[in-house]
Amino acid sequence: ILIGYKAITLPSEKDKKSQSLYANLEAMADMKFTYVATCQNYGNQKRSGDRRATDILNLMVNNPSLRVAYIDEVEERESGNLQKVYYSVLIKAVDNRDQEIFRIKLPGPAKLGEGKPENQNHALIFTRGEALQTIDMNQDNYLEEALKMRNLLEEFNEDHGMRPPTILGVREHIFTGGVSSLAWFMSNQETSFVTIGQRVLARPLK
Repeated sequence: ILIGYKAITLPSEKDKKSQSLYANLEAMADMKFTYVATCQNYGNQKRSGDRRATDILNLMVNNPSLRVAYIDEVEERESGNLQKVYYSVLIKAVDNRDQEIFRIKLPGPAKLGEGKPENQNHALIFTRGEALQTIDMNQDNYLEEALKMRNLLEEFNEDHGMRPPTILGVREHIFTGGVSSLAWFMSNQETSFVTIGQRVLARPLK
């Protein structure tokens, strides 16, 4: 305890002969948590040699517990005709290369509307556990903002009489609204959609 972080990062001679404390902590975290990043266009970016595909691979290499889900669009011959077929794919990094874990055929293109909900939904099949927390890569979203949700929702998990809350809108902490007119517009959009809109939907007849 007195040594602090060095006790984990710098294993002792005894630890070198057996599994280190850091490795044990990593193994326990891997048993309890699964991290899946949804990158819809990773397959197309990889085939085209896009730099962003290399960046995603570097993220997986530097974070061995990270998994990436993407939608793979390929052409396959069916009944003598070439048709576009869509797969939901989960990959991980092994020896500085991406390795496919699961490949599930989809009934059609997943992007039906805006794309963001479908990007999250197709990755749900690759998650396990008692609780699921989705984190958007939004304007000012950060990890602490996501971690607060579980504690915040517990405040409403009590007896509220005749009308318990059904839809709860809590705006995100947007701190770049003054950077530009576009940032100002997006911060106001976040407030109106997440807070005002959802609270109206909770009681649509009032």
